[in-house]
Amino acid sequence: MGNEIMKVEQGQDTDIIGSEKDIDFIVAQAEKQIETLKKVLGIAIKRTSALDWIDQSGKPYLTASGAEKLMPLFGVSVTGTKLEKLQSEDDKGGLYIYKATGVFSWKGGSIEALGSCSSRDKFFAYDSNSGEFKALSQVDETNIMKAAYSNLMVRGITQLLGIRNLTWEQLGEFGVDKGKVQKVVYGKGKKEATEDEKVKQEKLKDMILQMAYGKTKDAATYLAAITQFKGRDGKMVKGVERPVFLTGQRLAIAYSKAEKDYKEFQQTTGAGQKEKGEDK
Repeated sequence: MGNEIMKVEQGQDTDIIGSEKDIDFIVAQAEKQIETLKKVLGIAIKRTSALDWIDQSGKPYLTASGAEKLMPLFGVSVTGTKLEKLQSEDDKGGLYIYKATGVFSWKGGSIEALGSCSSRDKFFAYDSNSGEFKALSQVDETNIMKAAYSNLMVRGITQLLGIRNLTWEQLGEFGVDKGKVQKVVYGKGKKEATEDEKVKQEKLKDMILQMAYGKTKDAATYLAAITQFKGRDGKMVKGVERPVFLTGQRLAIAYSKAEKDYKEFQQTTGAGQKEKGEDK
């Protein structure tokens, strides 16, 4: 009986010791993995520059070009990439979403990543002058496709290498200067006008209403025509229909054009000679 008890106790001690050894092994492996990830982080960040990062709402994000720099460095591969267009809608109407998927592999392991971008993306589809989203016909679909693929590459590579959700302090340790990083500011509606600009907006409104004989629709059409312009990509940027959406240089240019037309209007018709009509 005593021998049996001794055997049981010895067996229990052996199990406890075995468990402790297993725990120590797991801890050691975890610590080794942490050190490996720290080395990967340092090597990865040093391979990039300030041009490969953007400051998005105060947080650092690696660009697609920066992520792609790391692929050959660590031997990351991507296979089975697919791009799919999905139709959807929200309270503003119809929209579409591009979804990109792919399998990323490194050191014998692999993950499936997803990237997406929609025609409601603020960077591509928001008009900060009007404070509204552009019509689908005005959104460059190619940009949405490219953004979905770029999003896929960034997600897949950073997740696989364990370099997501970094801080500026971590980047700073390896030479990335936050002050040299480009900031991305999404449209938040029309820019707040100064007191002088508000006065000019009212004068502009008064001039175009007089030239339109009080017809607000005609005034809106006129203002949209003189505020449209050709962008850097050669495409026409839609004009605005209300002076309240104009500030800065765009307001100054529109005011100058309207003032010139208004002077001609006065010369040919006489200021205040005609009664202002009312929209029906």
